[in-house]
Amino acid sequence: MYESADAEENCQNLQLPREMAHLTLARAVTMTLFDPNYFIHAANVLLLLAYSVRDILWLRLCALASSLIAIPYFALQPKPLRAAISWSVLFAAINIFQSWRLLVERRPVKLTPEEEYVRGLVFEDVPPRKVLQVLSIGSWVTTAMGERLIESGKCPEAISLIVRGKVRVTRDGLVLGELVAGNLVGSALLLSGAPADVDAAAVEPVRTMRWEIATLQRYLAANPDVRITMQSHLARDLAGKVVSFGERGDQELKRRNWG
Repeated sequence: MYESADAEENCQNLQLPREMAHLTLARAVTMTLFDPNYFIHAANVLLLLAYSVRDILWLRLCALASSLIAIPYFALQPKPLRAAISWSVLFAAINIFQSWRLLVERRPVKLTPEEEYVRGLVFEDVPPRKVLQVLSIGSWVTTAMGERLIESGKCPEAISLIVRGKVRVTRDGLVLGELVAGNLVGSALLLSGAPADVDAAAVEPVRTMRWEIATLQRYLAANPDVRITMQSHLARDLAGKVVSFGERGDQELKRRNWG
């Protein structure tokens, strides 16, 4: 009984080296028929290609392919390089995730009619995705007739883009002018930071996009392309107000004096 057990154990001990020998032989045959160096050469060529492209998505995809192609080279060595295989799998997983994120970010976006209208008013040269970003940090507000958007003597905390409706601007009862779609309510105060010296009230229901000044400034600081577009519109808006409000104020003063 004991002798049969010892014999069986000896057979198993002999079988294990045989299996290892078969695996080594199979690997040797594979390496003889196909040189694993081809894999590492192809992987490095893809890395060179990744470093030469400008598009970050293509860089990620080439780096991913390079990591995957390098794995057979490490696996077909006489003694598989497990550490190198593990790192290649990790790099491949990271590049798969980052490539997926880039593909999601580059999907075409569809603006609603109202969002498309705002883009036409201010952000005509800004990509739709960026328009959604800048609108997402603000809020849509509907102001009732007679409600004030700016009160004299107070520092406004927000700036509003008129999408529909009219806002009348007055100073000490004197009508300076009216703001319509495309005008910014509080644009001058955004630059000066001083308390308002005018009142701005809706003369009809007004639809606006409202941004908190601090939030908008942080976003514009991080997005130069949108900041340039916003500053350009702000400059045109202020120039238009100076001309129209000056003419309207002069007319109103003449009317009062003659009255």
